[in-house]
Amino acid sequence: DGATVKSPVKVQFGVAGMSISPAGQNVLDKTKGHHHVIVDGKALTAGQVVPANNTHIHFGKGQTETDLKLTPGKHTLTLQFADGGHRSYGPALSSTITVTVE
Repeated sequence: DGATVKSPVKVQFGVAGMSISPAGQNVLDKTKGHHHVIVDGKALTAGQVVPANNTHIHFGKGQTETDLKLTPGKHTLTLQFADGGHRSYGPALSSTITVTVE
């Protein structure tokens, strides 16, 4: 948080107290899910489906890292954990950092 970085930015993510499972699997199991990175946006309310667009990046295969291409300037990156049906677990299972891209 607060770092000055160069693009692409390597982002690694994890979760405590839950298990990672690909999208579409274990949809009703509220102890599992997968990650989404929201670029320059906020955490979603619990139960809200995470949109699929340039701001909301899905990692539905269960990935735990990525290289994000970001434009120069200040950006927020919000990690949002969601269930197998892409429904957000809410702000309690999210975290936001701010980076400045050179």
